[in-house]
Amino acid sequence: MKHLSKLLILIVALSACNNIGRDKPIFKIELPDTSATHQPDIFYEVKKKAAQELMLNQLENGSDSLELRLWAKVEVMPLGQVFIIKKIDNKWICLNYNFVETAKWSPDLNMLDYAKAFSIDTFGVKKLEPKTNWKTFFTAIEKEDIYKLPAQSDIKGWKNKVSDGYTFYVEYATKNKYKFYWYNCPDVYENEFEECQQMSNILSVFSKEFGLRMGMSGTDNCRCITK
Repeated sequence: MKHLSKLLILIVALSACNNIGRDKPIFKIELPDTSATHQPDIFYEVKKKAAQELMLNQLENGSDSLELRLWAKVEVMPLGQVFIIKKIDNKWICLNYNFVETAKWSPDLNMLDYAKAFSIDTFGVKKLEPKTNWKTFFTAIEKEDIYKLPAQSDIKGWKNKVSDGYTFYVEYATKNKYKFYWYNCPDVYENEFEECQQMSNILSVFSKEFGLRMGMSGTDNCRCITK
């Protein structure tokens, strides 16, 4: 009987261990595919450096509720901004950081290190609300598959034909997933690739709802080519 009791205890313990392993959710991280270059994605590395300089929490660790960020960078100037959309006290808010980079250039740096050779010493933060309402905003960006779009470099047939311009990063996190992707001047390719058209539409939503501007003249200031 004593041996039987020990055996039952062992079976229960092993079963509990197995259940712990099964119940733990798998956290998924989705980044641009770099298998062809075997090099880190430069835009992702720049984003990480900027987030660190701005003292933002790392979305790569996940978020209890959805947190969405849209980064906007002017490639030929040390200017950038990020729109952070998250819940605080169970209410959606948007924090808009505008920042100025200070370059720390050295002739010995490779391309990746050169791209990350900056600090952010000056920035401002504004709390924003969408011009319409949160439901309309989320409906508009979800219609364009903001959570499903691939990185521009992962679009089949896409080839870069723009020097510098504007680059936009999207990242978001939930309890179980983190995703990052980027687009450079998506409006240039919107007639060729549906994904670029969708990204252009997402930027238009941010422009209308939160005032996204990149310093270009015209009615739509988040485009590389004015209409």
